[in-house]
Amino acid sequence: MNLNKKYPYFIVLLFIILTAACTKEYATIAEEDEQNIQAYISTNGLVMQKYDTTGVYYSVTQVGTGPDLDYTKQIPLVYSVKSLDGSYTSQDTFVNHYASYFGYFTPEVLKKTIMANLIKEGGTIRVIVPSHLAYGRNGSGPIPGNASLEYTVKVLERSKLKQYEKSVIKTYLSANGLTGFTEYDTTGIYYKISEAGTGTTPIGLDSSITFNYTGRLLNGTVFETNEAITTILGSYIPSWQTMIPLIKEGGSIRFIAPSSYSYGITGSAATTVGQVSIPPFAPLDFDVQVTTVAP
Repeated sequence: MNLNKKYPYFIVLLFIILTAACTKEYATIAEEDEQNIQAYISTNGLVMQKYDTTGVYYSVTQVGTGPDLDYTKQIPLVYSVKSLDGSYTSQDTFVNHYASYFGYFTPEVLKKTIMANLIKEGGTIRVIVPSHLAYGRNGSGPIPGNASLEYTVKVLERSKLKQYEKSVIKTYLSANGLTGFTEYDTTGIYYKISEAGTGTTPIGLDSSITFNYTGRLLNGTVFETNEAITTILGSYIPSWQTMIPLIKEGGSIRFIAPSSYSYGITGSAATTVGQVSIPPFAPLDFDVQVTTVAP
């Protein structure tokens, strides 16, 4: 027997056996996501179903009773989001608003899940998005990498947006112990005059006023504060045009205004570094002191 001819085959066979013995099977990211999601659903006693073959799980927690949703239009919604491991959470429903065209809503699979399962305005859906379909291994901003995310999304009825904001304002007043506020006419603006002012010149839209003021979101965030600003009243947002004429020079007023008298359904993006954006359909809280008035 010629052992020299058979030896190379023996080495190859031994290599295959050793390689097979040392090979370890690792779960894919999708498989790890599925395991984590199943454990989360079980631990929290959730009843959810898988959407198609995406790996996304969802539950419609409130069926909408409004008109059929038209996803080609701007859709006002309020959302919250958190990672399944609790390392990231964004639950501030004063700022977590969206009111753009739904084609821009992200992540893509979240958008598709909502569109497929929320049929009418006023509905609420709970969705778990696996990390590989959310922001992947790198994450995004404060969202860590490999984080599966749970969203709760409520789509508001457009025709009832005024009632919704009025309820938010009244809850804000109560929660912060703000008393003595009155609704102005049927505007949905709630106000309180601290000082009526002693000036004799009425304030109109063409008046040049100098004032100090602070503007807040209803989560308490101060988005702007300034002193000794001079401007024509008519150049300011509708809530100012409506409320500032109620006082005179030397007067002070505080008012909480719905978005229809502020920055509307779309809000206002920050234009400078460090500036706070105004969220979509956000009621705002203003403190204003008028120091001088020129007709």
